[in-house]
Amino acid sequence: MSTKTLVVRFGSLKMIGEYKQAGGIKAGCGSKLVARTHRGTELVDLLTTTCSNSGCGKSISRSEMLEYIENSGGKNYPFHTNGRVLRIATTDDLGRMDSLRSRIDEQIRTSRSLVEEHHLAMKIVDVEPILGEELLTFYYLSEDRIDFRSLVTALASKYSTRIEM
Repeated sequence: MSTKTLVVRFGSLKMIGEYKQAGGIKAGCGSKLVARTHRGTELVDLLTTTCSNSGCGKSISRSEMLEYIENSGGKNYPFHTNGRVLRIATTDDLGRMDSLRSRIDEQIRTSRSLVEEHHLAMKIVDVEPILGEELLTFYYLSEDRIDFRSLVTALASKYSTRIEM
């Protein structure tokens, strides 16, 4: 018996989603899966509500999950259901993600240089690629609100993808 939906965690911010699955996916706790999330095609971690391995760090009961969501802002918690688990991640998927992550240092350096060019009072602290490369998320620190539209345009032009700050 396979479940119709799977609960997954994804992204640097550890977002949670409960997505329908493509069918026939039988994966264990902590498995890496490929899912279509609201951001694009991503590598996600399977969380499970039915783990026979007691003490497994990836196992979470549905009531624990709902309590976590309630304690994290309730209805305002970004719990995502608009997505689909496509497949169990292959070694190619994992290798591709490693390759994307290997570019992060260069992307941070390039974005910091563009921040200087645009005379913005902000510091880029991290970059998060996703598997499908539809989106590149730049995380930054700033004392004040920043109008970074010109920076986003420059980054989108440089990396030929959608940029989020």
